[in-house]
This record gives sequence, C-alpha cells and structure tokens, in this order.
Amino acid sequence: MITKNLEDYLEAIYNSIRTRGHAGTNEIARDLQVKPPSVTEMFRKLNERGWVNYKKYEGVTLTREGKRIAKNVSDVHSKVRKFLELIQVSSEQADEDACQVEHHLSQESIGQLSKFIEFIENCPEEQARWIEHFHYFSRHEELPAECRAAADKGLRD
Repeated sequence: MITKNLEDYLEAIYNSIRTRGHAGTNEIARDLQVKPPSVTEMFRKLNERGWVNYKKYEGVTLTREGKRIAKNVSDVHSKVRKFLELIQVSSEQADEDACQVEHHLSQESIGQLSKFIEFIENCPEEQARWIEHFHYFSRHEELPAECRAAADKGLRD
C-alpha cells in the first residue's frame, strides 16, 4: 500500500528532477520542510520498494514505476490546483489544498475534473459567459445584472 507520505516524497523527487535536473537529500528536505535524515530514511524505503534508485551522497532517481506513480500524483495535484484557481481560490491556498486533496480522489472524480477543466479551457468564450459571471459574483458577492435579469424573468414566467 502506498501512503500519502510516500506519494509526497515521490512527487517532490519528480518535481525536483523536472525543475533542477536532479534530486538530492537537501533539496527534498527543503521542499518538504523536513530534516535531511528523514529524507535519507525515506529514500531507503522508496529504494526497497523499487520506486527509486538511491546511492548515498549521489542523490536519487526514479525508476519507471516510481516515475509513473509520481507523475500521476503530480498530474492530480495540478488539476485540483487549476480547478481551485478557476473558482477564484488564491494560488497559494489552491496549492496547499491540492496537496491535501490529491491523495483522496477516486479515478472517476479525477477523470470528471479533467473533463471539466478541458471543457472550460476550450469552450468558446461567448458560449461560456457563466465563467465570467462567476468571477464577477466571486469578487462582488452579488449576481451580475444579466443574471439578476434572467432570474427576475424566471420568477415572472
């Protein structure tokens, strides 16, 4: 069984390799805000499970399976963060919340979230006025005039 902690380490290694070109104990310790000995211990555990290649003083690389797991966690994190930002959550808070949520979503929820984001990003703007209206509603805590007019019309019908 893979735990949240194991996933967090794999994701941190994956992101470090992508951004820095390598993943060392000190970088991962900084990224995860833990002590280097904790990172070394986790590198050993991940190595035993076959998810990383770890050699003392040389850092760590992901195995094919480790990379698959890490990429999946990273992708879910990105999708959740993007969704939260779409609904006007600040980038910092969206990133924090995505860290918590990424470990608990079902494949079905992840799939639908992906479809929803793709729809929003690719739907012609003139057809998706509700996004603009939601942004207005989020900022002003009231419906835009167009929405109020439509709601009033609905009440009269």
